[in-house]
Amino acid sequence: MMRARFPLLLLGVVFLASVSVSFGIAYWEKQNPSHNKCLRSCNSEKDSYRNQACHARCNLLKVEEEEECEEGQIPRPRPQHPERERQQHGEKEEDEGEQPRPFPFPRPRQPRQEGEHEQKEEHEWHRKEEKHGGKGSEEEQDGREHPRPHQPHQKEEEKHEWQHKQEKHQGKESEEEEEDQDEDEEQDKESQESEGSESQREPRRHKNKNPFHFNSKRFQTLFKNQYGHVRVLQRFNKRSQQLQNLRDYRILEFNSKPNTLLLPHHADADYLIVILNGTAILTLVNNDDRDSYNLQSGDALRVPAGTTYYVVNPDNDENLRMITLAIPVNKPGRFESFFLSSTQAQQSYLQGFSKNILEASYDTKFEEINKVLFGREEGQQQGEERLQESVIVEISKKQIRELSKRAKSSSRKTISSEDKPFNLRSRDPIYSNKLGKLFEITPEKNPQLRDLDVFLSVVDMNEGALFLPHFNSKAIVVLVINEGEANIELVGIKEQQQRQQQEEQPLEVRKYRAELSEQDIFVIPAGYPVVVNATSDLNFFAFGINAENNQRNFLAGSKDNVISQIPSQVQELAFLGSAKDIENLIKSQSESYFVDAQPQQKEEGNKGRKGPLSSILRAFY
Repeated sequence: MMRARFPLLLLGVVFLASVSVSFGIAYWEKQNPSHNKCLRSCNSEKDSYRNQACHARCNLLKVEEEEECEEGQIPRPRPQHPERERQQHGEKEEDEGEQPRPFPFPRPRQPRQEGEHEQKEEHEWHRKEEKHGGKGSEEEQDGREHPRPHQPHQKEEEKHEWQHKQEKHQGKESEEEEEDQDEDEEQDKESQESEGSESQREPRRHKNKNPFHFNSKRFQTLFKNQYGHVRVLQRFNKRSQQLQNLRDYRILEFNSKPNTLLLPHHADADYLIVILNGTAILTLVNNDDRDSYNLQSGDALRVPAGTTYYVVNPDNDENLRMITLAIPVNKPGRFESFFLSSTQAQQSYLQGFSKNILEASYDTKFEEINKVLFGREEGQQQGEERLQESVIVEISKKQIRELSKRAKSSSRKTISSEDKPFNLRSRDPIYSNKLGKLFEITPEKNPQLRDLDVFLSVVDMNEGALFLPHFNSKAIVVLVINEGEANIELVGIKEQQQRQQQEEQPLEVRKYRAELSEQDIFVIPAGYPVVVNATSDLNFFAFGINAENNQRNFLAGSKDNVISQIPSQVQELAFLGSAKDIENLIKSQSESYFVDAQPQQKEEGNKGRKGPLSSILRAFY
């Protein structure tokens, strides 16, 4: 019986072995398509780089098969991909038939569409907000197409090569973004809190496309409590690449309530402080003395880097508002404030020294130093100290009276002091008529401004007045709207068009328009024509950077008009009209600097009302 079963058992073993070999060969053929099948699969690749890579892989497969056949070996099946291993364990996969994967050649960069560079500059700040907020992929944020890394079966060295190309492609701009990530994230957070939900913020992003306009949401709060705040404006060059020359400059705003004190501190930046509203007692502390000054609206003073100072708002009713142009000395665009005292908002920089250093410096036990300077008594844990809430604190009227005894008023007789405050309205305005006035102090007239290469201006305009079109020859002007509202128009050349100049393409100008209100900032690059229309009574200040030998050139008006200085022979060649027509056009405006924004409409309106109004008035007599 056993002998009869043995042949059957042997036959079954042979059958199972043949079936296993057949399944093995079929499985290998499925996993390793022939050379012809591999080539056919490459036809589905439309991308030229991927198509070439696929053909290279198929040729490599053919060579390996031929070598194995020559050696008399059965071709070995290729290792399975991790996706197929997961599939064998019961995981579902949508596409069971996998195409041969090409090697990871990078795709060619797509040509940029017309105007893309310009849109990139205008929306740079918004893309960074989305990047730091975690919205969208990195490729979507920077508007470029990069090769993506392949799945885990890709060779490690190929991954490293891709990463190296990715880092090289991002370049210097990515390094700067990473460097400023903390600052930008903080500004994004504040913007989100103030502007509401994402659906409410999105229309704002698309609406504000002007890279030269900085509204109040562009400020980042450094310190804030119930007595006031200190804010810093977003870095100019992070708003637009067109403002790269302002990367070394920052704008600070300080606002405090009546009877308050900004605690003593210094900064690693030169400050040019201007009082916008209210009054202040500003004290500069030197090694052997101190200088206190009573300041009011329009007063300005330079505070050199490293100078310890403090500010008091002595008024009982009015808030104090100061604007400061900061020029860092250690690192472009970055500066720090070093406070002597410890508060809940920050530590005293003295606490950075070691215990034995403090004891040796003051010849006093550390416990006493800790108690006197830092408010921590023996046995107290960190956080239990009796500290001020922030760097702006309340001060009594008695203390204010004592501090004001030594304070001197700013000089209204001279503007050439090297270290004392000066007032922008201490001299007659350089432009003035019934519609507006412009007061200005240039580096040539003031040593403090000469050291910083900055001019200062203050402008008062009546509602409906127009500050005539003009441009600055050298200075980049930063406008600070103090009171009122205005419409501003700035004219520049499209950068995309500038690159096409060699291709004999016509240059096109671009108008940047903005509606300005209180606390807004607007930047006017050198050479860009600009016009300001006051839609209400308006007051604004201006910092002119790179101001030495700057000249303001007007394009309309009876005085200081550069067009009127062009000879008639050149005018006829430059414009379509005759020299006589151009002369009549220029002379038709009898005013200069500040004019009525709608003179013709008002005249037509007056003429239209004159007849009926006269007849009505005659009816009463």
